[in-house]
Amino acid sequence: MQKKLIALAVAGLVSVPAFAQSNVTIYGIVDMGYKYQGDNVNSSVKNRNAIDSGISGGSRIGFKGTEDLGNGLKAGFVLEQGILADTGTSDQSGRTFGRQSFVSLSGGFGTVAAGRQYTPAHAILAGNIDPFGLGKATAGSIANFYISEARLDNLLAYVSPTWGGFNFVAGYTFNASGNEQSPKLGGTSATDVRAWTIAPTYKNGPIYLAANYHKLDPLESGEPSTKVWDLAGTYDFGVAKLGAVYGQRKVDDVKVKQWALTGAVPVGAAGKVQASYGQRKVDADGAEPKVSQWALGYEHALSKRTALYAAYAQQNQNREQEAISRGDFGSDAKALFGAGIGDASDSGAAGYQRGFNLGVRHSF
Repeated sequence: MQKKLIALAVAGLVSVPAFAQSNVTIYGIVDMGYKYQGDNVNSSVKNRNAIDSGISGGSRIGFKGTEDLGNGLKAGFVLEQGILADTGTSDQSGRTFGRQSFVSLSGGFGTVAAGRQYTPAHAILAGNIDPFGLGKATAGSIANFYISEARLDNLLAYVSPTWGGFNFVAGYTFNASGNEQSPKLGGTSATDVRAWTIAPTYKNGPIYLAANYHKLDPLESGEPSTKVWDLAGTYDFGVAKLGAVYGQRKVDDVKVKQWALTGAVPVGAAGKVQASYGQRKVDADGAEPKVSQWALGYEHALSKRTALYAAYAQQNQNREQEAISRGDFGSDAKALFGAGIGDASDSGAAGYQRGFNLGVRHSF
């Protein structure tokens, strides 16, 4: 009751018509835990111990609402901001609602949404394949080595209805990172990247199958396109849920091959053991930087909204991969192909190859 009253008060402050017509919900996650990171690719970097925010799930606060327009048509919105609970600041690099911010229309035709949104690849990998949960969750996340775009700006997306377990998501953006700018008008073309994506999925009982293809096209003349595809699936045996994903990325003559095997085993009514193993190899001008990672974790639900978690992960990077992760080949190479143990609030760019987490997550 108190949550509904707060939501109505917020809606009333924003707009009187919105107060009269909309159903607004406040939601979020507050996650805090202990983090250890060690075995850095740079031998001069010491181990790290910290009490951090957003380890198993990025801490956030969000507002979402729907309005019934009649005849089966509904309007909706989502505004979601990342926060750092340990300092009380934003974790979205100055963006107010950097996690998600979009408006949508839905009906019998499906859903059309416009704004900053998660990519279909993120929904497949983080939402269904990775047993360590949504987002770059805990030290065990496959996102520590498996390269994938998480969000796109200015995205116009379509989500189809479901027909016998099958549906698809398609999207297009004139600029995947920032507002659209024209070089002829003095804009910076190097950051102007058009992108399109399509991802069909099939879910029926214990079976989940998914595919993703997307292409990133920089508008700057001479800059190469990035072509990406992923194939993924899970099967729930009851005693264990097993998953697998394989993907490739190609930019000019550089090809990335990456894969992961995942598993989740229920323990009683409230527990879950999580495990994964995967590899990534980059083929560039004869060089083959390679990283592999294994991870093991456990999550225990104290209630529907509160859980305790623990996770351990370890990477093995060959010499070429360690050099990239250290930044020996420049910041661009490190940003594109670096690897390291991170979590939901840490990209892993620091180059640690070993990590442990222990914490608590509360959703509201």
